[in-house]
Amino acid sequence: MSEMIDLMTSKIFLETCISIEELCADLYHFYSRVYEDTPEASRLWKKTALEEEDHRHQFMLALRIMNETEFKVSGNHLIKAYSIQSKLQYLVNQVRHSTPELLTAVTKAIEMEDALADLHAHISLNFNDNNMQNLFRALSEADRDHISALKQYRTILYLPQNDMSENQ
Repeated sequence: MSEMIDLMTSKIFLETCISIEELCADLYHFYSRVYEDTPEASRLWKKTALEEEDHRHQFMLALRIMNETEFKVSGNHLIKAYSIQSKLQYLVNQVRHSTPELLTAVTKAIEMEDALADLHAHISLNFNDNNMQNLFRALSEADRDHISALKQYRTILYLPQNDMSENQ
């Protein structure tokens, strides 16, 4: 019975992660369109959206082969995934009703990517199969790359505001 519960927990976890990646991609595609008048922002959002779609496919692969590899998800990781999914769904709904300024959008994306990187890093430890561990480590590294690119762009957005306030 315990094995069946573990299998279902793992399946639900992976399905939740697929949903999270899809929500991220949708949000970033939305931002790409909304901020299209700022080409560098639009390109960054589009690139990140496409990478999130790739992550979604990686989770789908993990789901397809989960019966072929030892993988166990703790209840805590499932709760964390549900929490991230819920917060992300709230953010997506909020953004669609009231689009934030670009700086706010970037800052919220950084916070979201930090949570995802943490989740992906901890999950990689739950696979006995090296290939699956490496897959989730790669997801975590990609999230860190997203964070780095978004932070760099946030710095670029923030610098002109500092320059303007110093000149006043």
